[in-house]
Amino acid sequence: MKSKQIIIMLLSFIILFSISCKNEDKTGSGDDYSVPTATGDPATDLTDGNYTGTLNRTAQAGSPEQDQPTIDGFYLKITANKAESGTMGALANVQVLKSGTEYSAYGESNEEGLSVKEYIKFTVSGNNITITYIAAASANGQNYKLTYEGTLSKSAS
Repeated sequence: MKSKQIIIMLLSFIILFSISCKNEDKTGSGDDYSVPTATGDPATDLTDGNYTGTLNRTAQAGSPEQDQPTIDGFYLKITANKAESGTMGALANVQVLKSGTEYSAYGESNEEGLSVKEYIKFTVSGNNITITYIAAASANGQNYKLTYEGTLSKSAS
């Protein structure tokens, strides 16, 4: 009789735990806020330059206050194999890493209760960069993550 009670209690716990996890995902308080980090070795072969273009949103998790399906005038500034980019200020003078033919950079900031993470992954082809940009923010228990993709062109300067 005792082993039967233990099995019933164990099954009850599993069911309650799975319901709890499912409810957490529905409320958006799950871990939708994580972003990749840069991988590879420090880049040494990038040419300094300013790249700009339009990015289109390809994924969204959570609900940001402002709906921005495209980012016009997105920029990537490369100087001495470091990047400045993004829309939230976390990618400021960060080291670019290289893995194979892909480059990536990651930055984060935490100010006054607002936590921001930004990540870029890109490939270079002549004067064009094909880029994926992921931005995530968390404040007051609300999380969101946006993914954008597009092509940037080198500006004449």
